Amino acid sequence: MKRITIQGCIYEIPSNWNEISKEQLVALIRISRKTSLTHVEIRLKFFLHCIRGCVVGNVCSGMFLIRTKQATHALFADELAALLTVFDYLFDVSDDGTHYLSPKLIVNHFPKVRSRFRTLYGPDDALDNITYDQFVWLQTWQSRMNDDDEAIDQLINVIYKTKSGKQNVCNARRISNVAKTAILWYYLGTLHFLSCRFPHVFSGCGSDADNVFDNQQRIIDCLAEGDVTKKMQVRDSLLYDALYSMEMAAVRAEEMEKSYKQQ
Repeated sequence: MKRITIQGCIYEIPSNWNEISKEQLVALIRISRKTSLTHVEIRLKFFLHCIRGCVVGNVCSGMFLIRTKQATHALFADELAALLTVFDYLFDVSDDGTHYLSPKLIVNHFPKVRSRFRTLYGPDDALDNITYDQFVWLQTWQSRMNDDDEAIDQLINVIYKTKSGKQNVCNARRISNVAKTAILWYYLGTLHFLSCRFPHVFSGCGSDADNVFDNQQRIIDCLAEGDVTKKMQVRDSLLYDALYSMEMAAVRAEEMEKSYKQQ
C-alpha cells in the first residue's frame, strides 16, 4: 500500500491492481460503468472512495473542500491532480491518446459467486489451477466478445462450476454484472501476467476468434508431437506446466536458429 500525506493526515492507497481490496474493486467497477465519466473523473471518484472522502464544496475558483473522517482539506485543483497520479497504473493509453482501464489483476476476489440458489466455485489466483484446455477456451471466448453478447457467460462457465463439478452456462448468466466484470478483469490481468512471464509463447498471438482457436490447436499438436493419443494429455495438463514446456521449446528453437545463422 502507498501512504500519502494530505495536510498532516496520512491515508493508505492501493499502489497497484493487486493491492485493491474486493470492496474497492467493486466500487471501481461501479464507477467505471458510468460511461459519461472521463478517466480523470474515474480517478477522482475512486480516490475519494479509498480515503473515505467526498467533495463538499468550493472555497473559491480552483479550490475544493474534501471532507474525510480525519479532517476537511482545502486543495487547489493542481494539488488534487497531483494526488490523482497515484492511480496512473489503472489506465493505459491508446495510439490516439485515449485513456482506458487496463486491468493487471491476478487476485481472484470472487473465488465463490452466487447464481440464484447455487454457489459456483472459480479458479485460484493467476489461474494457477486450471488446465491448458480450459485456457484455450478462455482465449477463444474472449476473442468473440465484440461480436457475441453471451461470450462473457461462456468464458465464465469455462472456469466456474458447482461444488459437484457441474458446469452450465445458464448458471453463469445469473451471476451479477459486477461479479462478471470482476471475473473478466481478473482473467485479463492474469493474461497480461502470463504474457510477461512467457513472452515467447504469447508473441504474435492473433485476436480473431478462428485464428485463436486454430493457433491453439497447432500448439496442442506440437506439444503432443503429432501423436493423437497424447493430445488429451496435453489438454488435461495444468496450464503452467504446458506454458513452461512451450516457453522452453520456443527458447531452444530460437537459440538453434541463432546458432544456424552464425555458421
